Amino acid sequence: MPDQGAPAPRSLRVSLQAKLLGLVLLCVTVPLLWLGWYLYQRNHDTLQDKVHEALTNQLFRKSSALQEWAAQRLHETSAWSSSFVVFESPEMLSRPGVDRERVRRDLVDYLNSVRGHYLVYESLFVMDLAGQVVAGTRDEHLEDWGLQLLNPPDVKDLEPGRLSPVRHSDYLGRPTELVSQRVLRGGRTIGYLIGRLDLREIDSLLSTPVDAETAFQLPHLDAKEIESHLVASSDLAAAFWLVDEKGNLLTDAAKTPRGGVGPFPVAAPEDSPVVAPVKEGVLPGLGNVVYSARRLDPPLQGFLAATVTHDAAYSSLDKSRARLLLFGGSAFLAIFGLTYLAARRLLRPIMLLVDGARKVSAGEFVDLPVVGADEIADLTVAFNEMARTVRDGRHKLEEARDELSRSNEGLKEANRALEALAITDGLTGLYNHRHFQDTLDKEMRRCEREGRNLSMLLLDLDHFKQYNDRWGHTEGDAALRRVAGQVMKSIRSTDMAFRYGGEELAVLLPSCVKEQATEVAEKIRVAVGTHPQRPGRFGARTTISIGVATFPEDGRVSRALVDTADAALYAAKAQGRDRVVQAGTHGPTRIERSETAG
Repeated sequence: MPDQGAPAPRSLRVSLQAKLLGLVLLCVTVPLLWLGWYLYQRNHDTLQDKVHEALTNQLFRKSSALQEWAAQRLHETSAWSSSFVVFESPEMLSRPGVDRERVRRDLVDYLNSVRGHYLVYESLFVMDLAGQVVAGTRDEHLEDWGLQLLNPPDVKDLEPGRLSPVRHSDYLGRPTELVSQRVLRGGRTIGYLIGRLDLREIDSLLSTPVDAETAFQLPHLDAKEIESHLVASSDLAAAFWLVDEKGNLLTDAAKTPRGGVGPFPVAAPEDSPVVAPVKEGVLPGLGNVVYSARRLDPPLQGFLAATVTHDAAYSSLDKSRARLLLFGGSAFLAIFGLTYLAARRLLRPIMLLVDGARKVSAGEFVDLPVVGADEIADLTVAFNEMARTVRDGRHKLEEARDELSRSNEGLKEANRALEALAITDGLTGLYNHRHFQDTLDKEMRRCEREGRNLSMLLLDLDHFKQYNDRWGHTEGDAALRRVAGQVMKSIRSTDMAFRYGGEELAVLLPSCVKEQATEVAEKIRVAVGTHPQRPGRFGARTTISIGVATFPEDGRVSRALVDTADAALYAAKAQGRDRVVQAGTHGPTRIERSETAG
């Protein structure tokens, strides 16, 4: 017989596995992401090659421009050093009978007129072979590193002009650069023409966009080639830096707006190539950049470095990435929408099962409708049967829990009664001796931590053995109960009373010094002594002797404190009973009261 709760079989049955496979086929997110990553990597590699090539080309053109600028300075000073006024002045100044002031004035006027047309020079001056300034456009002084720039007069076949590296001048208090030319007459050196260059000119040359000077730097290109080059390289604006052999920034010494940059990672002089390979990385003061360097040819020294910020170099890649993200995001949203609608329809029975399971876990019991004829329908039938089984089991479990709860309450009450019996003396109602030992140890540790006193009273009924022998143990037990009652009436709620053993009682007084404890002991002694006896019988008055000891002065451990209190109690017995004796005293401590007269 078929199960009555099972759905009726249908001719066409689509399994849940087939539905899930169909859903996976709609999800093309992984191929889409892989395609986007592949396109991005191809664009990155292509753009990286173009950036490296463009940076190398710009570095070549800028170094050519810098070499052209240096050659122009040497050419200018060479022409000026050949002027009649310049090469005649040093010898005329050394001849006797010559108007030296006039000669010097003519030379200064000539130098000023030349400098007026060439503002790249801060000053121009002429020096003799002794290194003394003959005349100049301003007061000048050549330091040791500048004198080393001059060609020795006894060495022939040296270059006529030389260009110094950028050096710091103590005379000027700032960096400077010099160009020198030998002044020749008859093939021999008679002096030197020195030009002090304005470093702002170098900085301006390095700051000029390379595309704006393409026509000047590359005169062999025609107009169409120049225009094509400008269009191809307009997106790559490189920054150029003049550095020495160690990579230190030279133009930064001229107080350009590039402070805090460098050193550049150039190779050592002996193994550095003409052009360093293009690299990408983080440089001090510049951040993440693409950079390279090119060794400068004489008369220049050091390297010319070029940098492009990573963001500027790869701006087109960022745009491509943004387009890819936009396209990919749109495709992903479309696929997500279709997947959501399909999953909502396909997985609706599963959602009903999830909602039903939550209700069952919350204590509600549902009977889900069976929809379809696939594995989910079979699961729904099994779920309904499970829900009914859980409901029946929960009812039985609740009944068992109620019964167990009632049993637990009874056990708790019995445990509390047993615990009270375990620590209570059955005759007097006071705590017993075992609880006394536990409590004494705990109270002494607590008082030691908190820096407080703990006093102990040890009480004993006087002549209790004779009392039992005369009146019987029943009356002796009654007397013990009367004394215990008076003790409980005379102490604080925070104090604790114990039956120490036989007719001996003990009282613990936390936070109580010895004097206060003695007053409490005397109060107990008087209360016991003045308490009326049972009328018509036993006329003898019940008295007690009490020993008082205090932690920590009379003992720092429980055994020592008990022994000290016991010794005080023994002293009270020896001195005649019916009295209070403090530990450490030789006589009784009595607080006189009117009640003790009887």
